[in-house]
Amino acid sequence: MGRVCVIGSINMDVVMEVKRAPAAGEVIIARQVKTNPGGKGENAAIALAKLGVDTAWFGCVGNDAYGDTLMENLKKYPLDASWVRRADVGTGIAYIIVEESGENRMIVYAGANEAITAKDIQNICRPMIAESELVLIQLEIAREAICEIVRVCNELGKRLVVDAGPAHGWSAKDLSGAWLVSPNETELSTLAGRQLTSREEILAGARELLAAGIGHVIVKLGDQGSVYVSGGTVIEVPAFPVHAIDTVAAGDSYMAGLCKCLSEGMEIGPAMEYAGKCGAVAVTRTGAVSSLPCAEDIARFEDFLVR
Repeated sequence: MGRVCVIGSINMDVVMEVKRAPAAGEVIIARQVKTNPGGKGENAAIALAKLGVDTAWFGCVGNDAYGDTLMENLKKYPLDASWVRRADVGTGIAYIIVEESGENRMIVYAGANEAITAKDIQNICRPMIAESELVLIQLEIAREAICEIVRVCNELGKRLVVDAGPAHGWSAKDLSGAWLVSPNETELSTLAGRQLTSREEILAGARELLAAGIGHVIVKLGDQGSVYVSGGTVIEVPAFPVHAIDTVAAGDSYMAGLCKCLSEGMEIGPAMEYAGKCGAVAVTRTGAVSSLPCAEDIARFEDFLVR
């Protein structure tokens, strides 16, 4: 198993649990408010470490109390976070509304995540990338940094996996050269520039990403599973029946499971099944980092299934 390098966001999540999300102009009383470590980059890095993967992570936090808390939290997990940088701006914050059904809505303040520069990628991350079997990123850090990561991975011949969220402001062409891109249904619509809902439309959207210069595409479809498209190959993997209470970090868990398997040389179909199990475990728990599965959870996955 090779090392996986994760470059991405780290936030403090402010989670509000409600019966349902408010309509415009409506006031809803929250049942509970909690703060938890989060951010798609940190979530994925910790999930990889909990799954037993040799993981290196780079991100940026602010010189504030939230930054102190997040740095202290990273010490709990077996990953290399020695690369993390601190900036003189506020730490990223994600405000998350979690409905009784388990669905969630987020508003994110990027903060220090936007302080990551192309120079950071060259000076700090390039050695990390060079030593890794696989590189995983998301779209929650500065655009110039993401573009530089794509360039460096291509230059070094490294497989770059992009969890394509949030996709606002991005197009398929922007991610050209990535080895694998994985959007959810909403993100795929954004990258394609139009609404995609049916199976045929989703497959067509995925093929547009391939035509833009992306090697492989996996579309995450929540409780409908996931679909892989590359060349003439289409692989569809159904979701697992579990009792979902909170979908926060489910996609991050899926990507961690996928990257674990790919770093071990597993074929894409079995890798997607393992990734689906990781995402399924996450939705049975609340919070972001607190919901991430460990290797033992996946080994006893039958215990999580609804019968």
